[in-house]
Amino acid sequence: MSVLIDSLLAILIVYLALQCLLAPRLTQTVFLFFAFGLALALAWVRLGAVDVAITEAAIASGFLGVLFLDALRDFSFITSGKQESSDAANHSVSKKKPAFLSLPGVVLVLGLGLFLLITLEAVWKVPESGGLTAATEALLPESGVENPVTAVLLNFRAYDTWLEMGVILLGLLAVMAVGGIKIFPVHRKTPEDPVLQQVILFFTPILFLFGAFLLYFGKNGPGGAFQAAVLWGAIGILLHLGGRPVLTVIPRWLSQLLLIMGIGFFLMLGFLLLAGGASLFEYPPSYAGVLILIIETLAAISIAVTLVSVFVHLNQLNKEESN
Repeated sequence: MSVLIDSLLAILIVYLALQCLLAPRLTQTVFLFFAFGLALALAWVRLGAVDVAITEAAIASGFLGVLFLDALRDFSFITSGKQESSDAANHSVSKKKPAFLSLPGVVLVLGLGLFLLITLEAVWKVPESGGLTAATEALLPESGVENPVTAVLLNFRAYDTWLEMGVILLGLLAVMAVGGIKIFPVHRKTPEDPVLQQVILFFTPILFLFGAFLLYFGKNGPGGAFQAAVLWGAIGILLHLGGRPVLTVIPRWLSQLLLIMGIGFFLMLGFLLLAGGASLFEYPPSYAGVLILIIETLAAISIAVTLVSVFVHLNQLNKEESN
């Protein structure tokens, strides 16, 4: 029964991913992306990685979903006058698509079927001990943490996490490239929303404390840098929406340092370990716990600032386009 559920979930994830790419309307794409992110989060829960599931739901379906909805609203407003003509053109083209895409469609179906067969074979061949579960638990005392997911993400395969941080930073650089790299504009004073001000006063300390708790608790249970970063990033976004933009009151060099210090310290530590004769990201067992806590703290701050920066840049681009 468990194998059947996991197989159906895998099929659903692949189907939603394809629908995100093939949906004829942007509105359908955005909401299919929501469903895709939630399905991925459910898959990570099935794998026992609640940490990754929380991050997937918070960043993919939460933060990115809000940005997509905001962009969709502005895009729909700009293209509303051209919608009828584009719909007619798409309708006329869609009639000719099946004949043109018959061969690629067959190849896609065969590839998907082959992928599912390989996945099912891999599931059936997993040993009773759980594959790498036994190896992870055997090395857990040397990892510096008690949570196997944190041990894998920040010790055994730390380069994966380092690359994920790089991907988020590259996303910000892409947004900057579209709008131009410039100092954050001075935020104009806007009429204060009393409801939003009360939300900021109430949720800011709660989000900060809960993020700090998740950051520290990550070594023992579900939590870590990405989960804390989403909550801390939400603080920055709330303050920006409430007319208190934190990124405009700090020097530019400091904001740039906050952006790169997580991935930078991660890489610098790896090079120091290489210079000391160890492998890349191979922490000494006696200091592994402290090093992982420092890495996660700096990473959480950098990721939070990156998320806030993405929101601020996109929000500013929307304002410039509307003007």
